[in-house]
Amino acid sequence: MATEQSAFSKLPKKQLVLIAEKLVDGDFPSGNPYDDDYDEHYKTLENIARFFNIDVMDEDVQFFSKFLKINDNLLSKIFGGDRSLIEELVIPIARTYELQYSVWGSCTYDEYLAQTFDAYDKNWVEDSARQQQNEGNFDLYDGRNRGETIYDNFEMSDYEFGDVIELSDDRTNGIRESLLNRLVIENTSEVVSSLDKKTLLKLKQIIDSRLSSL
Repeated sequence: MATEQSAFSKLPKKQLVLIAEKLVDGDFPSGNPYDDDYDEHYKTLENIARFFNIDVMDEDVQFFSKFLKINDNLLSKIFGGDRSLIEELVIPIARTYELQYSVWGSCTYDEYLAQTFDAYDKNWVEDSARQQQNEGNFDLYDGRNRGETIYDNFEMSDYEFGDVIELSDDRTNGIRESLLNRLVIENTSEVVSSLDKKTLLKLKQIIDSRLSSL
């Protein structure tokens, strides 16, 4: 599965320039957008996005922060009147990163986890995770366990972000398939435990038939 790109990345460069002009006038950040005014940056882009019928997401804020940063010199000349440079603008490309982190309790457990994030800059992954956590869209315990958990109980005390690693397409697909398989198995186990013997025997026949065809 390919890394999901911002919906704005599909717009013509001329439209991106118009949006960029409005963003610059609104003090939109060129670079890491995760400062104390993040909510204002989000609202500024959200107001502009209504004209394009685009629902703004966190990655859209990242997209324009990166767009402004990597095209800083070109945009200055374009805003100055040299429209011939528009096609030279570089469109940012999001890549998939794995944020590794540890979760521990007060001398009770130490857990090593990791989750994937689509981002336009490796250095923004931790800030993006914190922002999504504040919004209720990131759960520490949804992560992939990447090591043995040492614990006596499950009362979390604190957590710490670790390395951010860019993932290849093959590894990204493997992690997503692993999480999907885990969810299927967990949900199937709950269903199976509620079935009677007659239904279980029928289910076994279906499974045996399917296995023999593989």
